Amino acid sequence: MISATDASKKFAEVRRRAKNGAQFVTDHNAVDSVILSYEDYESMYAELEKLREIVFLQRVATRLGLGDIDLNRRRLSMREGMGEDLYREFQSYDADMIPDEELFE
Repeated sequence: MISATDASKKFAEVRRRAKNGAQFVTDHNAVDSVILSYEDYESMYAELEKLREIVFLQRVATRLGLGDIDLNRRRLSMREGMGEDLYREFQSYDADMIPDEELFE
């Protein structure tokens, strides 16, 4: 940990040390900021995006699983589920204009 005052005075050193691990910057003895290498940031961001996708897919799976439980439940059309603007945008796509590599990632 390094104080904000020292970090501003020795920023080049803090950046150099951040390449080997996170540098915690304190203000009034409380961690205020963290300085990371770009590589560490990219790694964390990629993992966050992966976790967001997992949570999203779990929610989708749960909702799809619940959809068949109540057979009397009113079904939604795609238009109702997506909303008018998003549905219009979806309808405007030409599937033949999208390369197969993008469709089947």
